[in-house]
Amino acid sequence: MKRGSDLFAYVTVGVTILAFAVLLVFALIRLLDTEAEIRRSQGDNMLWSISQAQSAALLLDVAVSQKSSIPDSEVDIARRYDVLLSRLALLTEGPQARYMEELGMGESLARQDSAIRALETELHTLSLGDATVALSIHELLETLSRDLGRAANRSMVKHWDATGARLDRQQAAIIQVIVSILGIIALGIFLSVMMLRTMAERQRIRMSLSRERESAELYRSFVGLVSHQFRTPLAVIDSSMQRILRSGDAMDQAEIERRALQVRSEVRDLTRLIEATLEVIRLDTGQVAMKPRNCDIAALLERVKARQLTETPDRAIDIVIGDEVPPSFVSDPFLAEQVLTNLVSNAVKYSPETETVLIGVRAENRQICFSVQDQGIGIPAEEQDKLFGHFFRASTAQEVPGTGVGLSISAQLAELLGGRLDFVSTAGIGSTFTLRLPDEWPAARV
Repeated sequence: MKRGSDLFAYVTVGVTILAFAVLLVFALIRLLDTEAEIRRSQGDNMLWSISQAQSAALLLDVAVSQKSSIPDSEVDIARRYDVLLSRLALLTEGPQARYMEELGMGESLARQDSAIRALETELHTLSLGDATVALSIHELLETLSRDLGRAANRSMVKHWDATGARLDRQQAAIIQVIVSILGIIALGIFLSVMMLRTMAERQRIRMSLSRERESAELYRSFVGLVSHQFRTPLAVIDSSMQRILRSGDAMDQAEIERRALQVRSEVRDLTRLIEATLEVIRLDTGQVAMKPRNCDIAALLERVKARQLTETPDRAIDIVIGDEVPPSFVSDPFLAEQVLTNLVSNAVKYSPETETVLIGVRAENRQICFSVQDQGIGIPAEEQDKLFGHFFRASTAQEVPGTGVGLSISAQLAELLGGRLDFVSTAGIGSTFTLRLPDEWPAARV
């Protein structure tokens, strides 16, 4: 299924890139065509040539009239004639002749060109009083001028039609280019989205694999640690029971009681280990429910102290409550007690028996801050960023029995209570852990 999905993604991206390239090439071709259309101006050139020929015919006609009727006229008929012939040559040769054929004036213009050329002798010998010759020349030039005028009109109409068609083609080309560009943009956006989704999916898979590797490594460490922790107390229990069974009535009551107490202690440690394991599972699967209610601060600390003294009655534990601390606040007292119990237990476990563990509480910045201070082994600075990880134990704590889950559980419970767990520690000097809880249950705030 995964390979099919990847193949579909690759095919989609390939087709998108191909369409992108085709649209881009099409847009470039249409732009080139439009540029070529803009440069086409044959109609303009031909209209100019026709107009120049008509003007030359009219000027020659005026010159002939002046030469035949005005004494001592100095008009240059020969030059006028040559100009007219050159203008007619532009219209009767090459592409211009084909253009005049398209206008329906090619045959007529050719006849008139021949007739004009046949007048060369008469024009050169024209003199004052040659009215008959001048009239015949006038009629021929008038006809030529009239035909050239019609040709100019037809050329203008054709030019306008061509211009309109060209404008329509250019408009269509521009619309096609715009549509192509919009298509390119859309395909670019689609391709970008596909790439981003693919990258996000790969990143998600990479992170998921990383978390799975970390979890697998953590639980491998945990299994090894728990198996060791289970094996030691079970071995002690088995050894004590075997000794009692083998001794029978020979073992005195004091020895039996001592071994029974030892067995109970080991069973208690096993129970705690199982409870810690179950607590980790419950927190990881989101099965811990909050039950906020009014929590008496002094009573909470006394319960934590009493529970610890039950296990270590000879340890000194002091409680200091700041004057600014309110008598109570809303929280989940059971979970808060669990966190503080873990902190006090660690403080007792990792500090000398002669040192006093201090439990303090103060109010600051709308928080109730519970602190547990010890004068114990501390935590090396290079290991402190890993302290709240599952099953992590500092190098300074390797000689002390433990699973490394207490602080991880405490940090998670602190977050569930709407607060956080902070600490300050120096190896060989001691540690202070601070549980910061809101002075008002988060759900009650506006």
